[in-house]
Amino acid sequence: MGFSYRKSFKAGPFRVTASKSGISYSAGVKGFRVTKRANGRVQTTISAPGTGLRYTASGNRRQGAATSATAVNGAMIADPAARHERRRQRPGAWYFAIVLLSAGLFSAIPFAHAAARLSRKDLRLRAGIYAAVAAVLGVFVSITPQDAHGNPVGTAGHALSTIFAVLALALMATACFQLVPLRREVYGLEAELTLPTHAAAADPVVAAHLAARARRDEARALAQSDPVLAHDLRIGRPDLPRQYDDGGLIDLNSAPADAIATACSIEPSLAERIVATRQDLGSFSSLDEVFVYAQVEEGAAARIRDYALLLPR
Repeated sequence: MGFSYRKSFKAGPFRVTASKSGISYSAGVKGFRVTKRANGRVQTTISAPGTGLRYTASGNRRQGAATSATAVNGAMIADPAARHERRRQRPGAWYFAIVLLSAGLFSAIPFAHAAARLSRKDLRLRAGIYAAVAAVLGVFVSITPQDAHGNPVGTAGHALSTIFAVLALALMATACFQLVPLRREVYGLEAELTLPTHAAAADPVVAAHLAARARRDEARALAQSDPVLAHDLRIGRPDLPRQYDDGGLIDLNSAPADAIATACSIEPSLAERIVATRQDLGSFSSLDEVFVYAQVEEGAAARIRDYALLLPR
């Protein structure tokens, strides 16, 4: 038997554990905890106290091997039949099932799963927010006056049950709305492309724009599956000399402000604000971070989303 050592230090919701393999950190409350282990793996645990239900998801560091979703993206580009079959099977549909069947109370589970698969901080934060909202809904249930059959009684009981129903519906709608693009990202599914009418497609200008959009989709998939190659091809860097045509993508994690403004057709002041925010954060991990921290309005956000790319730095 070899030498071993383990010591934990706890301060409120935070815990630090020192062992022979290194130092791990965790934070959370009863029913929800996120742990970063000494080997770099991040584990998220969600449970419903008193029910025996427990869900655990784990993932590697962001700098580690590419996720399975990126590998699937590359395969689908080469094989349209595989892309069609994968859409038909609808992987990840359980995301919506667990939200709807639990009346939104287990909405944190799909986000925790996505956070573990994609190793993204913003998704871990979302999982925590949904877990906190579910806890609030649980409090409403516990304090609602009920009769022997579980039906609300009195003015207070009906008021609290109404508030619970409204919050639960809002929670389910919000979670499902956010899970639509997230499911595609986790499982490597491509968004369905709605083609224009034949008359519009015959227009050479429309055809050129559609072709550029298709090149952007292919370049994004290539960047996901092989970020090193994407850097070598200078995908998302129209300000640098290159030969690969990425359809007009712009890397918000490295491109200068003037290139961002030109590529996304936005005001130079907004592009400069995005670059300044990037310098403060170090890099962006999602477009949501760009829109929130740089205070991007909805119209500009739509244009940025069509052309933006986020390569790791």
